[in-house]
Amino acid sequence: MKEVEDKIKKARGIAQQIEQALSNGDWEQVAPDSPRLHEEVGIPVRLHENIKRHDSFDTEKALNKFIAATRPKRQLSIFYKYAAAVACLVMLGIGYYFYPTTEATISPSHLPAQSAYLVLNDGKQIKLNQQMQMDYNGLRIINTNEGKVSFQHDKEVPSASSNKLVVPEGTEYSLQLSDGTNVHLNAGSTLIFPSIFGKDARVVELSGEGYFDVTHSNIPFIVKNKSMDVRVLGTTFNMTAYPEDLMVTTTLLTGKVAVTCHSQTDSTTQTTILTPGLQARFQPHEGVLQVDSVDVEEQTAWRRGEFAFEDVKLGNIMTIIGRSFALNVTFDTPELQDIKCFISIQRDKGYEEILKIIHIATGVNFKKEGNNIRVYK
Repeated sequence: MKEVEDKIKKARGIAQQIEQALSNGDWEQVAPDSPRLHEEVGIPVRLHENIKRHDSFDTEKALNKFIAATRPKRQLSIFYKYAAAVACLVMLGIGYYFYPTTEATISPSHLPAQSAYLVLNDGKQIKLNQQMQMDYNGLRIINTNEGKVSFQHDKEVPSASSNKLVVPEGTEYSLQLSDGTNVHLNAGSTLIFPSIFGKDARVVELSGEGYFDVTHSNIPFIVKNKSMDVRVLGTTFNMTAYPEDLMVTTTLLTGKVAVTCHSQTDSTTQTTILTPGLQARFQPHEGVLQVDSVDVEEQTAWRRGEFAFEDVKLGNIMTIIGRSFALNVTFDTPELQDIKCFISIQRDKGYEEILKIIHIATGVNFKKEGNNIRVYK
C-alpha cells in the first residue's frame, strides 16, 4: 500500500510542476528523471483534462496562456513532447494500479504482420518479406531489408507496364518509383503505378494512405482516387483515401498542390490550391470540401511510427489502431465511438500498451479474443 501511495505522491508532485511551468512559460525547467518521460511523446491541448482526473487544480487558464505565448513557432514540438509525456506519466503512475485485471486486460502478444507484396503486370505476385533483386521487362526491381522496394531502369524500357504494391493491415512499406519519387504506404493501402512514366504525366492511383515525396519535374505528378485527385510538380504531401472512410484528405507539407474533388452523387467537381500547412477534407457523398490549417506534425505522425490524436473520436482512433495491428474492432454501443480524447504514443509500444492508456484516459474497457477487440463500458 505504501508503494502505491508513494507513486501517487510522486505523480501529484510532477503535476504541480507542470502547473507551475504552464503558468510561467518556463517549460524547459520541468524534466523529471523518469524513463517514461523520455519514451512518450504527445500533444498537450487536453493535458489539463487528463491531469484533472487525478487532482483538483485548474490548469486550463495556464495552458491557454502558455500556448498563446508560444504559437505559431514550431518550438512547441518540445513542449508537445514533454507535456503529453508527463500526462502519460501521471496517468500511468496512478492508473496502472487500478487498471482492471479481468476482461479489460490484454494479453501480451503481437499478431504477426502479413508481408507487403507486388503484383506485376502479368499477375505474378512477389512477396516483399526478404531481400531480393530481379530483372523484369527491362526494369530492375530491388527489395531491401529496410522495408523499401524500388524500380530502376538504365536504358529505355520498351513499354510501360502497370504494377501494384499491396500493403496489408498490420504493416507499412515504402516504394521508390522510376522517377525517384518516394512513397510510404500506411497499413491497408494499395498503390497502382507504371513501371516507367510517360512524357505527359506521372500518374499513380492510391487506395488507403500514402506519404509522397515527389521528385521535381516539369511533368506533372498526379495521385488519383475515385474521390480526389492531387496534381503537383514536386512537393511533399500526405493523402488519406480509405474506401470505407467517409472523408478523403490531403495535407501539404512543402510546395504547392492542386486538389480536385469528385462528388459521388453527381458529376460536379471542386478544385482548390493548397499551400504548406493546409489540409483539404472532402466528403464525397455530401460533396462538401473544407480547407483548414492543421498541425502537419500530428497529421503525419504515422510516418515517424507514432499515433498522435488531438481531440479525436474513439471510433476514429480505433479504426486506425485496428488497421495498424490487423485487429477487428467492435463497439458495444454507438455512444462509445463518440468519446473524444488525445493520445500520443509510439506504435512499437504494441496495441496492448496503447489500449491500456486509452482505458485510463477514457474509462472504456477492452476485451480481446483472437484478433477481435470488443470495446465496452
